[in-house]
Amino acid sequence: MKIKVYEKEGSPVIAPEGKIDHATVTEFEEKINEIGKDSDTLILDMAGVEYVSSAALRAILNANDLMEDKGGLVITNVNHMVMEIFKITGFSEYLKIQ
Repeated sequence: MKIKVYEKEGSPVIAPEGKIDHATVTEFEEKINEIGKDSDTLILDMAGVEYVSSAALRAILNANDLMEDKGGLVITNVNHMVMEIFKITGFSEYLKIQ
């Protein structure tokens, strides 16, 4: 998995590429915590993500909790397969997905 970090309209964007699973979730979480701790908002650009495991879902929930008292977490560019996982698990009702 690769993780790109850039800024969009004053907000940091974390853009992972590949699978977020038990083998890569630690790197994903570390990047979220590193960038999110000093940010009011955080954008997860999921365009390059082809799969999320239960460990990834937990990391996304933790990111949402981290950003909840700030400007929030926004998830963008979710592909059909990952969106289906979000819908089945109820995440699509809980998270801000654009």
